[in-house]
Amino acid sequence: MDLRHVRYALAIARAGSLRRAAAVLRIAQPTLSEQLRALEKEIGVELFTRSSSGVRLTEAGEVFLAQATVAVDAFERAVTAARGKGQTIRLGVADGLGDVVARLLSQLQGSRLRVAPMGTAEQIVSIMDGTLQAGLGYAPGSLPRGVARMLVRRYPVHALLPRDHELSARESLHLADLASEPLVMPDSEAVAGARRYLEGFVRLGLHPRLGPSAAGHDAAIAMVESGAGYTLSIREATPVPERLAFVPIAEEMPPIEVVFLWNRQADVHDLTHAARHLARSG
Repeated sequence: MDLRHVRYALAIARAGSLRRAAAVLRIAQPTLSEQLRALEKEIGVELFTRSSSGVRLTEAGEVFLAQATVAVDAFERAVTAARGKGQTIRLGVADGLGDVVARLLSQLQGSRLRVAPMGTAEQIVSIMDGTLQAGLGYAPGSLPRGVARMLVRRYPVHALLPRDHELSARESLHLADLASEPLVMPDSEAVAGARRYLEGFVRLGLHPRLGPSAAGHDAAIAMVESGAGYTLSIREATPVPERLAFVPIAEEMPPIEVVFLWNRQADVHDLTHAARHLARSG
């Protein structure tokens, strides 16, 4: 059986007429009619009833096309998998997620994977245009329809300060305790919506003191270590020098959320399986 004929029958059923289906398929209507007759002859049943207003599926046509749809979908997935076998998968990773991607990669065996440093916003654009198959970043506000997301880690916000700072000895810190201290914030898209920390101060009627900005997570850690201020953008799970300490924030603040993003049409089964394992283990 010619799979093309089956696809034609599916197009006719969706369009409701040979004329509209021919236009969608960009073939001549007489040719489409001939292909449909050939399919019906091979099967031995009539799939459609014809009338001046269009076509309708017969009972036999409904049964056949219901099963045929499953078969065609399975065939297309098989083709996609075969074409993708041996190809390198590109995974974008946002700043500050080295430890998370290491755990993700530890779940993979034999995958041809190329890791590319890339902010979350750029990951989404690259996933949409097909230059990137998946990404590991920070939770975005919204996503295009073709991009899927999975929460893999959620971290409460902590302040990172030098151990010899007087505030580091406390069990927890109120934002009022920190308002007069210089706040170091990454310039890069290190944490999506990092400026939301400022909103936490403003809600309490506080005016945080902004310190120097950092180019990324590593720079922010180095600046805190040098005494330039404290930061809220670094996850407690991030390895930091012994001279630094994380202290919980007393007020409720939105957590730092790490997400796995992928193209819904891409064959990244191994990666999504590893991401789910990472999410469960967290």
